[in-house]
Amino acid sequence: MSTAHLLLCHMPPHHLPLMAQRAPQHHFYVHYDAKSDAGGIAFLHGLPNVSVLPQRIDVRWGGFSMIEATLALMQAALAQPQHQYFHLMSGDCLPLQTPEAIERQMAAAGAGCLFLTCENVPRLRYRVRFNTPHADTAWQRRLPGKLLTKAFQAADKILPAAQTAYAGSQWFSADRTALAVLLNAADEQVCAFFRKKLCPDEHFFQYLAKRLPETAGITLYPSNRRHIRFAPGSNHPDTLALTELQALRHRPNWLARKVDEDTALRFLD
Repeated sequence: MSTAHLLLCHMPPHHLPLMAQRAPQHHFYVHYDAKSDAGGIAFLHGLPNVSVLPQRIDVRWGGFSMIEATLALMQAALAQPQHQYFHLMSGDCLPLQTPEAIERQMAAAGAGCLFLTCENVPRLRYRVRFNTPHADTAWQRRLPGKLLTKAFQAADKILPAAQTAYAGSQWFSADRTALAVLLNAADEQVCAFFRKKLCPDEHFFQYLAKRLPETAGITLYPSNRRHIRFAPGSNHPDTLALTELQALRHRPNWLARKVDEDTALRFLD
């Protein structure tokens, strides 16, 4: 068996060489944000089980550019037939269990397994209901963009609709069957639907998974097996301390986010 790790990075993942060394049978695919200095990841070149995608996308927070970068990673990893399992990660994620333990659990889940958080969240319906002019732009997070987002939230509450808003974390794990089905389902029609939606990274793959017919052979597991902690009301995950990471080794999750560089190196070492 072989596992592929798909990393979305906007800062140099200095812990990645150690991760790659510890799992030489696995491969690590890196998308490095086009806004970042390519020289910052020169240390990754030459590592035998690390591939940096030549296609670099300018990824904006909460924009469809995040989906485009993810699809590029999926395509690159699926092009290598030896990979059986896949984990979508950020550059500040860490494995909590050994590669062998995670592979055994995914094998036990059966063919077509997809570990993706997915639930109906009515308060987020405005995101998948309206195309917005500020989606995937620099001013989405600025005051005018935030005010416009509030207007769309209000419109969703005032105007009746029966649309379901499936939502969840963008980070997921899948076997080869499930990942190939997802990539095939992400056709131009679906991409066009989400291109001007707000925060599509928390809805796109959930939308695909829920639209799949039973004949697709996919089993959706409701947990993505990640430990991600948010402070109340925050849009960004908390940074995990070394003691918390060590305690998580005895929990069922496979990966943890978010971890700073120094803590990551100390944990891996």
